[in-house]
Amino acid sequence: MRSSTIVIFMIINSVGFAGAAVAQQVLDNETLRNADYREGKRAFQGRCSACHTIGDNGMNLTGPSLWGIFDRAAGTKPDFIYSAALQKADFKWTADTLLDYITDPQAFLPGNVMTIPEPVPEGMRTVLIAFVMQESGGADWPKPETAFADEQPDRSKPYSERFPSFWNHMMFNTTRYRMVSGDQELIFKAYFQEDGSITTNTEAEGFWHITEKDFMCYAIHKLKIKPSEFVECFPIAAMAVPRFAEELWKSNPADGVIMYGGIRPGRPEE
Repeated sequence: MRSSTIVIFMIINSVGFAGAAVAQQVLDNETLRNADYREGKRAFQGRCSACHTIGDNGMNLTGPSLWGIFDRAAGTKPDFIYSAALQKADFKWTADTLLDYITDPQAFLPGNVMTIPEPVPEGMRTVLIAFVMQESGGADWPKPETAFADEQPDRSKPYSERFPSFWNHMMFNTTRYRMVSGDQELIFKAYFQEDGSITTNTEAEGFWHITEKDFMCYAIHKLKIKPSEFVECFPIAAMAVPRFAEELWKSNPADGVIMYGGIRPGRPEE
């Protein structure tokens, strides 16, 4: 089995080459410096962390690590394979290009592989970019004191108390999957249970657990398709904001296989 990470939000493309829209928005240094750090952190955790790490020596997930992204030529991180659209782009990442991108990624870079369930609300964009700048080494101002005063989770508490929004979202709603493998397609529904098991509306079953780094990892097997099993992991914070749609993310659990996942509200009565 090959592990992959669900795709909820990917900051991997932008503008700056012939044919792209001209940037209309400008973020000045004072605005970024005064942005709310904690709000930016919440925005990143809820909308970006499923696909990107941000700290020094952070690993690539579905999207590349964002460490050192600012003033770096787009599509040039050596240990990550970018989309063809981004490889052809000719620009450097700045606060303004990132702002233009998260405002409407497809309009600024047609053909990119971004999968995003909903636009980044206007009120979140500045704080999100300021946070990314500070945590990726791209800011020329110090982190606020609040950056070092965040409360540490009490790991003695049950998951339902440590991660209430995530818990309610995943344990009481229906996860829908559509797996495409060659000319085969399988659609099924999964139900994450409080005891760590996963049941489905088919013969497939699985299990889940939360790692020390607050990632939720799960495995589902006995699928009537090849591959008949898969594993995925994602940051709990990425699922803290409830979202509902037939298809919210796309991943590649194995070579030549595409998995589309979504969340439906509620569960059938049992």
